[in-house]
Amino acid sequence: MSPSSITPGVVLKTRFVTSNKKAYQDYVDYVDRDNAKKEQGAHEKLFTLYQDYLSNPDKTSSLFTQQSDRLDEEEKKNVKKLFQQAQENRSLMWQDVITFHNPWLEEQGIYDSRSHTLDEKKVMDITRKAMNEMLKREKLNESAVWSAAIHYNTDNIHIHIATVELHPTRERGMRKQKSIDAMKSQVVNQMLDRGESQKKINDLIRKHMVGSKQKDSSFKWRNRELKPLFLQIYNHLPEDKRQWQYSYNTLKPLKPYINELSRKYIEKYHAKDYQTFIKKLDKEVDVLKKAYGEGKVDRHRYKHYKQNKIDDLYKRMGNAFLKEMKEYDRKEKELQKKLFSHPQQKTVKQTGSIHYAFRKMERAFKSEYESWKNQRHYERLQRKIEKNQEQEREY
Repeated sequence: MSPSSITPGVVLKTRFVTSNKKAYQDYVDYVDRDNAKKEQGAHEKLFTLYQDYLSNPDKTSSLFTQQSDRLDEEEKKNVKKLFQQAQENRSLMWQDVITFHNPWLEEQGIYDSRSHTLDEKKVMDITRKAMNEMLKREKLNESAVWSAAIHYNTDNIHIHIATVELHPTRERGMRKQKSIDAMKSQVVNQMLDRGESQKKINDLIRKHMVGSKQKDSSFKWRNRELKPLFLQIYNHLPEDKRQWQYSYNTLKPLKPYINELSRKYIEKYHAKDYQTFIKKLDKEVDVLKKAYGEGKVDRHRYKHYKQNKIDDLYKRMGNAFLKEMKEYDRKEKELQKKLFSHPQQKTVKQTGSIHYAFRKMERAFKSEYESWKNQRHYERLQRKIEKNQEQEREY
């Protein structure tokens, strides 16, 4: 299948209308009609703005809301009153259409093309979670009410959703793109149910590869090939150990070396784990591509997914090595204090690093040595002068 032929599993289209639009009143009129989905022409009055999507009233489900899967007559009247109140208060009406690619729905086990049956209960619950996410992000969760219906009248099953505020809190109809993206992500994630697959990917990173490294010292005999690079990085780390974190800016020049250390460790001890890891990432990208399609707006949802997971592995592995370097540094300093301490002298003060102390001692030794050499040279020169003076007196 060529990339251009991939049909997205889920498409979300959104818009809004003001309270004086005919589409608003048509929906209010429709809500409490008895057997509306069977009434000739009534279907066209459900979201008049969706005329392109509607044709056959016999293929429309009953209305559902946040609280109810199927509105009875009393509930329909209550919803109508709420929408009338919102209209009188000049609320906007947000209209969303979630369209599914039927073969994709069938792959997820939600639709059966042979019997033409849909797991409506699951679709309704998914719609509720998606709406909750969007309303929360838009800060409409305390003021908005909505109703929806599942439609079967086209080649692709779709859901129409209408949302209003009883007491309007905003005049702006446009919602943030991030809110719309989050709403769509909720639909896709709930339908795909990739939690177990993604858990296995995370376990490969955290428990198998990085978890193994955290228990494996770089100074073990079997790791002798890693030791030189380990020490090279350690010797170039900043004095401030708080900066010994992979993401710290001051470590940016060292990252290629830290990554190389991680790569060598993974290649030597976790080659099979890494191959499994890459295969699972490729599968996840393929699943997300089928769900979202390859449109410019949705491509970002999976375009960097694989590389981001690889980067996460190297970040965690790098921090495991840096944590080991902290422990190595602590032990080295303890050892150096024991070696260079004297019973009658105080140990090097903690205000300076051990490296600074060594440099200071080295400079002191050099200074004393140079002073001693100068003194010896002065004494020899004095003796030579005195000898010359004695010889002059003899003549």
